[in-house]
This record gives sequence, C-alpha cells and structure tokens, in this order.
Amino acid sequence: MNVDVPYNFTPRKYQLPILGALDNGIKRALIVWHRRSGKDKVCFNYMVKKAAAEKGTYFYFLPSYTQAKKVIWDNMDDEGFKMLDHVPHQVVKKKREDELKIELTNGSIIQLIAADTFDKTSVGTNPRGVVLSEYSICSPVVWDFLRPILLINKGWAIFNFTPRGMNHAWKLQETIKRNANWFVETLTITDTDVLTPKDIIDEVKEGMPQDLADQEFYCKYIEGATSVFRRIDENLHNEHKTLERNKRYQIGIDLAKYRDFTVISIIDLHTFHCVKQIRFNRIDWSEQKEIIIKEVNYWNRARTFIDSTGVGDPIVEDLQRLLPSVQPFKFSETSRTQLLQNLQVMFEQDKLKIPNEQELIDELKSMQYELVGKKAKMKVPEGLHDDRIMSLALGCWGLSERLPMREERLLKRTARNIVDGIKVKMTNY
Repeated sequence: MNVDVPYNFTPRKYQLPILGALDNGIKRALIVWHRRSGKDKVCFNYMVKKAAAEKGTYFYFLPSYTQAKKVIWDNMDDEGFKMLDHVPHQVVKKKREDELKIELTNGSIIQLIAADTFDKTSVGTNPRGVVLSEYSICSPVVWDFLRPILLINKGWAIFNFTPRGMNHAWKLQETIKRNANWFVETLTITDTDVLTPKDIIDEVKEGMPQDLADQEFYCKYIEGATSVFRRIDENLHNEHKTLERNKRYQIGIDLAKYRDFTVISIIDLHTFHCVKQIRFNRIDWSEQKEIIIKEVNYWNRARTFIDSTGVGDPIVEDLQRLLPSVQPFKFSETSRTQLLQNLQVMFEQDKLKIPNEQELIDELKSMQYELVGKKAKMKVPEGLHDDRIMSLALGCWGLSERLPMREERLLKRTARNIVDGIKVKMTNY
C-alpha cells in the first residue's frame, strides 16, 4: 500500500523555502509570517511527514488547550478540509481526543499540548521534533525545557508566530537571525499576496486599530498593539471616596449568578472618578436585588445602567418597578463594541480615573484584540473574567462632560460684627 505524505497538501510558493531548508538538514526554524499565511498548515504537514518517516514522539505546542482544539484538532479550511485529514487514515492506528494524541501504525505519536498548562512530568521527555506555534504568546519555559533534550537527540524545532511586542519571541529572533544553523524568515502581505494593502485599509476603515493591522499583517513589533485599553496607569487614583450629598452619580452593573461575578461600579459625575467597585457572586437573585436597591438609593438614587441580557431581563424589570433611575442595557455584538469603545476613549483622553486596585488594573490590561476571521474582537484570555470591565463601561455609558458642582447656598441674614473694634459688614453666600 502506497500513501503519499504530505497528504492533500500542496505548499504555496512562499512556503517552499522553509520546507526546503528543513529537508536539507536545518534543525531549527523560526518563521514570522502574517496572519492567514498558513503557518500551522505548513508546520503540521511537516510534522506528519516526519512522524510517518521516522518513529518517535512529536509535540505540537499551542498557547492553550482551546487553541490546540481550534487551530489543529477541530480546524477546517475554507474548502471544508479538516486539518487532521492531512494524516492519512491508512497510517493512523488510534486517535485519542481526550489527550489530543494520534498514534501512527509505525509507532510514532503526534500530540498537541497546551503551553499554558505544560507540565514536564505529564508528557514524554524525548521528542524527536516539536512545533511551538504562536510562540510570541506561549510560555518561554517550554523551550527552556525542550532545548537540551533536542540538542542531545539531534531533534528539530520550528517556531511560528506573529509579533506581540518586544517579548521573548522578539528576543529569540534577534539572537538567532544571523545564525547559519537556523532558518529565519519574516513574511508580510507584500511578500505573499494572500491579502492586498487595500484589504487591510478596508479593515482599518471598518474599525480595526491601525497598530493591530500593522502587527498582524505587516509583522511590526509594536508594544501594546493588541491592548484594548491604554493609559491605565496614568489614570489611577488613591483617594478613598465617600458619598457627598450634593453630588450626582452614575452606576453600572454587570449581572451574574454563579461562575462570573456581579459588579457594581459607581462613577462621580462631577469628576469622572470611579468611586468604588463592589463585586460578589454565588448570591441568589433576591439578595442581589436587595444589594442593588440599597446601593442605588445610597448613591443619591443614581442613574443606573444594568445588563439586561438573558437572565438579567426579569431582574431589571423588577428593579425598574422600584427604582425609576434604572435603565436596561442589552448586550449585542454591536452594543458591546460601542460600550467598550466609549471606555477606551475616556482612558485615552484622560477623562476617567479609577481606583488603584490591582484586580481592576489587571483585568483592564488583560483585554486584547483578537482576530476572528477578518474581524478584530475585544476579549480577555480564556479563563479570565471581564465583569469589572463591563461594569465600569456601563457606569461610563453616555458620559461626555463633567457636571458642575451644585453650590450649597446658605440663606442667612446680613450681619454686622465688630472685630478688633472695627465694624465689618459680612455677607454670607
């Protein structure tokens, strides 16, 4: 029985140099290719070819388990061809989805591994070849562990990524870019013709940040290019804010019940300071409503924007019967984007000040742009929460100009007093 490997894979012209270098004995390769250039298809097919030819263990690392499932195990291209189908069934002995592992008839093993949960004691310790995909967002600890093993057994390694600022991936590229033992290559859309500059200009016009476009499609190293919020550290306050009776406030509430948290954010409309955030979970709806009613009334019956999506809808209806200042906010892809863009502007224009609380700061800094197809979506990493962000954004919704302070005018009679023997006419305002 004859089976061609690579199977159902014809490399594009710009993908040939790395494959040629590896076939000619190069053991280390680093490719910085633009988004949608086929990095993983090339790397996975090379791994399948090597595993079919030489019995051994082969590890394909991705930043997380979800990405391993999405990018390789469950991935399907535009023509409906599955990534795993590049492994011809004739050479497959067994597939283990629970371990993301493929065992070949020749005894080779190909296993997908999440770099963020990598534990050297839970995997084999002698791989013949590895791919570190999206290395710019993988933990560098993985390579620190693998490097001596591959040096001893003369194994091979491929790194692929698009830039994420001048981090460990950038340092690796700078270190080895003139090393003759490495294949190093950067390809932008001008090198591949997969996309045109006009395609990117159109995406920027539709809302993709220019820095993100430069990073993802022109492979530029730009610090914070994927960060949704900037100037966070410049807009912190350390003041302990308390209620002032002559002030007006606005409240934003992101509702949750069990896994996520309900968060209440209070904004001073005269200073645009976030006075405080209140965060809790695992509380039933009746108790949550009591807390919300108490807080809204306490903060001078503040206008309140509250998430009314899904399970939040009946809660908001109940609250509106008791609190006329409560206004529902339904989340959709469009409304969520508008809400977060408003919060972005407030930070960038130095309008909003937030408490110097590490959990809030970390959550804001964790939200990144992620390309989903051609669309740039604002997301926090898998496993993290965004409830503090959404509550803060709701609290800031619709704000433009700070309110002037309301003077407390004390209506007192004009009095005449004698100070040090001098008649002084004092007028109290």
